[in-house]
Amino acid sequence: MDTRLSTRVTETFGSFRLRDFRLVWVSSNIAMAGLRMELIAVLWLVLELTGNPLLVGLAGSAHFGLAFVSLFTSAIIDRRPRHLLMAASHTVAAAMAFLLMFLLLFDGLQVWMIFVIVIGGGMFRTIEWPVADALIIDSVPPDRLNNAVALLGFGQNLMQFVGPVAAGFLFTPLTPAGLFGFIGALYLVGAALALQVRARNSTAGRLATPRETIIQVASGMRHVWHRKELFMALLISVLYHITGFPFTNALMPIFVKDTLNSGPEVLGLLNGAMGAGAVIGALVVAGLGSALGPGSHRRGWWLVWAVNGWHTSMILFAISIITLPGLLPFTAVLAILLAIKVLTGIGRAASLVLVTTVLMGNSDPEYRGRMGGMRVLSIQALLPASALNGWMVTQAGAPLTALTLGIGGSIAAFLCLLSRRLREA
Repeated sequence: MDTRLSTRVTETFGSFRLRDFRLVWVSSNIAMAGLRMELIAVLWLVLELTGNPLLVGLAGSAHFGLAFVSLFTSAIIDRRPRHLLMAASHTVAAAMAFLLMFLLLFDGLQVWMIFVIVIGGGMFRTIEWPVADALIIDSVPPDRLNNAVALLGFGQNLMQFVGPVAAGFLFTPLTPAGLFGFIGALYLVGAALALQVRARNSTAGRLATPRETIIQVASGMRHVWHRKELFMALLISVLYHITGFPFTNALMPIFVKDTLNSGPEVLGLLNGAMGAGAVIGALVVAGLGSALGPGSHRRGWWLVWAVNGWHTSMILFAISIITLPGLLPFTAVLAILLAIKVLTGIGRAASLVLVTTVLMGNSDPEYRGRMGGMRVLSIQALLPASALNGWMVTQAGAPLTALTLGIGGSIAAFLCLLSRRLREA
């Protein structure tokens, strides 16, 4: 029994034996902690300044407002040293956090400035996320691909737990200005670690001209079209950015303030519970090992069921928040909601890891940067979806909006199983 357990632990955490993987993992996840803390701070600031659900929804997706440029930055990722690109993106994120800190210190911050700064910083994250995916793959042998991606997801989801909880409890004692300063320092640590990575992408070389970049982008799009499992994986990514992410990001502050009559501490706890579930989900996928490794024909099947589980938890959350507050004391209601958010985190983490695994595992190595860029491009759907969902909240309320998103996303996820190429990916 002990031998089997030891073997399972070794399989699950085996990629940590590699130096470059450890550096990429820590750098990426320190920055992820900063992003999760920043998201809580921005959402609560916008809610306090405006009280407008539509603006809160847009603030939750503003980081991804320029995700479409990932189509072009992804070609750069395949041609330039990826560790330098990661360090540069973390440094820009730090500068944006420090700018918010100074504007708050000198009472010069206005709501429109928050959006400009967050959208501007988000443009550089169109490099950060796909370059982290590609750099993780550069740092491990092919047979560790699924494990490496899952462990990256594990770390990011661990930060999804730590970041919101820390932000919720530090928001008042540090003040928003102090919190943004702390976040900026985290980004700088991540940048310093990225500079120490030795792994290099084999396709690095001369930076392409604009014409060559367009040709490379078109080549990546043809690659996706001819590999229908890649197309379906990207379609699923668009789906959960339309239905799943608005629930986990933009709707939570509205639930906390308007339905639960609580503050940023409860918002941090709810998002932290989702992060705890996401840690579990990422570890489960990492532990599957060879079942999702090279030659596996079940990754697409698992992906669809993970997305469906995510949306089922949204339905449960909406029903609970509609029915329970009048029946049970606040602490009992909160405990139930926290448990449901753990389930949300499990489904969300498994979905994100499996989308990346399908894209990276089923594409040719020279296209991995572009696959990561197209995955980021799918995030663009979050901006109009958040605006629509903000409008839906003003018309029907947050609980009914969440219920609608959960049911619609669950049905759409099941329909994706009609694709044979995805089922066998």
